[in-house]
Amino acid sequence: MIDQAKGKSLLKTYVKVYGKLANGQVRFYKNGCTDLRGRFNYVSLNMVELDAVQSFAILILNDEHGAIIREAKPPK
Repeated sequence: MIDQAKGKSLLKTYVKVYGKLANGQVRFYKNGCTDLRGRFNYVSLNMVELDAVQSFAILILNDEHGAIIREAKPPK
């Protein structure tokens, strides 16, 4: 996550990820905080389930910048 106005990484930003499965179910996938580089790896721990995910809904919460929800396809 990047603060575009300042060009700096957003540290300690809370991220919560849900996955929409091929059968239409929505499941909690992973949550946590960004690292010192402003990154949050939401796919590495659940590689077994990754094949069943059609899309991700990603909630991003930051004390200074507020909240936003993004959608993403799983990496190939």
